[in-house]
Amino acid sequence: MHFTTIMVTVVVVVVVAATAQETSINSTGEENKPIMDNWIDRLYRDKMRNYNKNARPVLLHSQNTTVTMALSLKNIDMDDEKQEFILNAWSIMYWKDETLTWVPMNYMNLESIHFDDEDVWLPDIKVYNSATGSDVHPFSPVPVLVNHKGHAFWFPPTHIVVRCNMDLSEWPRDEHECVVRIGSWAHHGEQIDIQVQGNQHSGVMTDTLEENSRWKLLNASASRTFTDLEGHNPYVEINFVFRVQRQARTQATYVTQSTLAVVVVVLVSYVLPLQRLLTRLLMHLFSLGVLIICFFALFALLPATGGPVPLVVRYYSGSIILTTLSMLATIFLTTRAWCCCCGSCSSSSTPTLGRTLVSCVSSSRLRNVVPQAGSSPGRTPYNHLDETLEEEVEEQRRPRAAQLNQTEGSTSRYIRLQEDTEGGGAKVDQITSHQFIQIINYLLMALFTVAFVVDYVVLRNVML
Repeated sequence: MHFTTIMVTVVVVVVVAATAQETSINSTGEENKPIMDNWIDRLYRDKMRNYNKNARPVLLHSQNTTVTMALSLKNIDMDDEKQEFILNAWSIMYWKDETLTWVPMNYMNLESIHFDDEDVWLPDIKVYNSATGSDVHPFSPVPVLVNHKGHAFWFPPTHIVVRCNMDLSEWPRDEHECVVRIGSWAHHGEQIDIQVQGNQHSGVMTDTLEENSRWKLLNASASRTFTDLEGHNPYVEINFVFRVQRQARTQATYVTQSTLAVVVVVLVSYVLPLQRLLTRLLMHLFSLGVLIICFFALFALLPATGGPVPLVVRYYSGSIILTTLSMLATIFLTTRAWCCCCGSCSSSSTPTLGRTLVSCVSSSRLRNVVPQAGSSPGRTPYNHLDETLEEEVEEQRRPRAAQLNQTEGSTSRYIRLQEDTEGGGAKVDQITSHQFIQIINYLLMALFTVAFVVDYVVLRNVML
C-alpha cells in the first residue's frame, strides 16, 4: 500500500516537472523569434515621433512638394434638373515625404508601410467649382502607402459634383462639356506643384469605367493651368474636361414616330372629297390634340433652362401652327364646296367670272367657223354674237334700275347666248368654281406636304 502511494507520487512529480520544462522552452523560443507586427508597430511609432502632419514634408522650406495626380474613372452621371455633373472615380496621387524615410535593415527589411491618413501629411487639394460646397472633402479616408525612400502613394475613392451648363437645343442627342477644377486650396505653385500623370490623356483612365445607359463619355482629358493673383505667386490647378452625350433612343423614337403619324393623318385628309367637312375637321382636330398632348409631355420632361430653345420644342410648335392653318384652310374650302353643290354659287355670286369665261369660249369657238357662201363682204355670221356680248357688257355698266327695265329683253338675249355656246353661262360658272376649289385643295396639299416633310427630315437627322 505504501509502495503504491510512493510510485504514484513519483509519477506525478515527473509529469509536472516535464510540463514546466516544456513551457519554459516554448516561452524562450517565442521571445527569441522576431515578430513582424512588432517591427511594423515599432517603425510606425518611430516615424510618428515628433512628426507634424500640418507642415509640408520637406527638409528645407524653400523646396516645393511635387504632387502627381490622375483619375481612374468608375462611373459618371448627369442631373438634368440641377444641371450637375456627377463623377465617381479613384484618385491617384503620389508625392515624396522627406520625413518618412528609413533604413530597411533596421526594421527587419520592411520596405513599405501603411500610415493612417489622419496621421501623415496630405495635400490640401479641393475642387474649386464643387456644387456641394468647399467644406465637403471629395476624397474618402483611406491609408497612405509609404516606402522606405519617402515616396507616398494615396488612392482614395473620389466623389465629385460640379455645375455644368447644359445646352438642350439638340435634345435628346445633346452633348455637354463639363470641367472639374482641382488644385491646392492654400499653397501656391512655389510650395505645392501639381502635375498631371503622363500626358493630358493618360491623366484620365477609362479602363475601369462602368457603362451608363443614359450617358456616354465621348472624351476626357486633363490639363495643367495657372491662376495668377495680384500680389501672390501663381496657383497651379488641374482641369479635367469631360465631354458626354445623352443616350435616349427611346425618347427620339417617341418623338419622331408620333409626329410622323400626325403628319400622315393631316395630309390624308386632303385626299377626301371636298364635301366631307366633318371628316376632315375631325382628322385635323385629332392631329392637333395629339400634338398638344405631346407638347405638354415634353414640357414636363425637359428641365427648365435659360439656354436655347430645344429643336424638338420648336418642331412641335411649328407643327401645331401648320396643323391649325391646314384646318382653317380645309374649313374654308369645304364650305365653298358646299355652297357650290347646294346652288349658292350661282351666276349671281360670280357673274364677272362666269360671263367672262362664256365670252372667251363663245368667241374662240364661233370665230373658227368658216364663213357661209353668200355672205356680204366685211360681215360674218357671228357678228351678231359680238354685238350681243358688247351689249351685255354695256348692261353691266348701266345702273341697276335701267337693267331692271330691260330684264325681259336681256333675259331673252342671254338665253339665246346660252344656247349658242352649248351649256350656258350658269353651268360653266358652277363647274369652273368647283374645279378652282379642287385645284386650290391640291395646291395646299402639296404646300403642307413640303412643309411637314422638311421639318420631319431635319428633326430626324438631328435626333437619330
